[in-house]
Amino acid sequence: MKVDVIVGGLYGDEGKGKVVSCLGSKNQYDYVFRVNASTNASHSVQLEGSDKVIITKQLPSVFFQEEVKFVVGPGAVLNLTALREEVYERPDDIRDRVNIASTIALLIEPYIEKTVGSTISKSLGSTNQGTGVAVVARTRRHCLRLYDVQNCVEGRMRKEELIEKIIFTSIETDEGYFSKKPKSYFVQIAEELLEDYKAIVRKVGEFCIDYTKFLNEIPEESKVLIEGCNGIMLDNLHGLNPYTTSASTAINALMNGANISPYELNDSYIICTGYFCCLNRRPFLTEMSEEEAEKIYVNNDEVDNAEGMRRRVGWFDLPTLRKALTGHKHAKLIMNKLDIMKDLETIKVCTKYLLADGTEVSYMPDNLLEVEEAMPVYEELEGWGDISQVNSKEELPIALRKFLEFIEKETNFEVAYIGNGRGQEALIKMK
Repeated sequence: MKVDVIVGGLYGDEGKGKVVSCLGSKNQYDYVFRVNASTNASHSVQLEGSDKVIITKQLPSVFFQEEVKFVVGPGAVLNLTALREEVYERPDDIRDRVNIASTIALLIEPYIEKTVGSTISKSLGSTNQGTGVAVVARTRRHCLRLYDVQNCVEGRMRKEELIEKIIFTSIETDEGYFSKKPKSYFVQIAEELLEDYKAIVRKVGEFCIDYTKFLNEIPEESKVLIEGCNGIMLDNLHGLNPYTTSASTAINALMNGANISPYELNDSYIICTGYFCCLNRRPFLTEMSEEEAEKIYVNNDEVDNAEGMRRRVGWFDLPTLRKALTGHKHAKLIMNKLDIMKDLETIKVCTKYLLADGTEVSYMPDNLLEVEEAMPVYEELEGWGDISQVNSKEELPIALRKFLEFIEKETNFEVAYIGNGRGQEALIKMK
């Protein structure tokens, strides 16, 4: 098996959906996996020849590839209601091609209810999707799993047993809050889960699989793509803590979430953007002024698909990228959203941080206080104008070539592709 992995290098919102859709269509993969996150990681795709943008939240972002099988591994978290909506909204026929691990943890209404308005969510600016609570439930081993609903649908478990499992995980999540709920609350959740499951089966066929059996039956010559969610700087272990997601997002974590040996890894791609963007309240040293940011917003509204929040935008930050690239030797960069920067006459690149004690560092420090007190040190490069009509690397403006060469030199990672538009095919091969 040959496994390629695509992951975001920053705080999410790097344009993973477009890249996966493009490479997933061109490279003739047999399987495309999603193995981390849930509805907190939505990807958008604008199909070629269409103005409509399709949002994926649970399934891979590959469309109209009839031979491709979709897989959601146990490293992810599944919201059955969101999956039901997604399979009915997709423009392509994916019947008998959806495979979701029976052991996957379910994201249910009590987890969402617990998230919204919580102190931690407010302080960190959560997307309020309930993913973090679901991951905690999985870690503490009281979560509901997909096979629980399957067993009830197929008559191997009584509905009352499913209700009791929902009550148990809710009480374990917050006894003081959920012990006050009437039983009808939990009955309704069970009924909705069962109806969602049946509706998904009606649309795509049986989708709940024995994942161990499934993996062992994948032919050795198969080509596999793993579509990473979130970004490396949101990694719960190695990102900018505590402003991270609830799990690990790095390439090695994705292989683990799929339960595929790292020896199967073929090519890995880390998507970055010509300008940086992020949600919420994390330290963001290269944040643009309002006047500078407007030159980005006028070409791309930068609104998050999960929660509808507007992203903050900033200049290219090499210390942050160097931190993200740590542990990812031999990966290749994909530089996206370069077309959106067409109105910027000067491009600032932060090459290092100046710490409060006067020390200059080339990597983002792990110590949050040091990051908060640091100042960016910039170099300025020439802007490159409109590249939306460029079709090959030979046509790229000299200013953009110099920018890409500068990034390669400063990171020691090669740029394999660049993105010059929102469309599915707006990806130019560089190497």
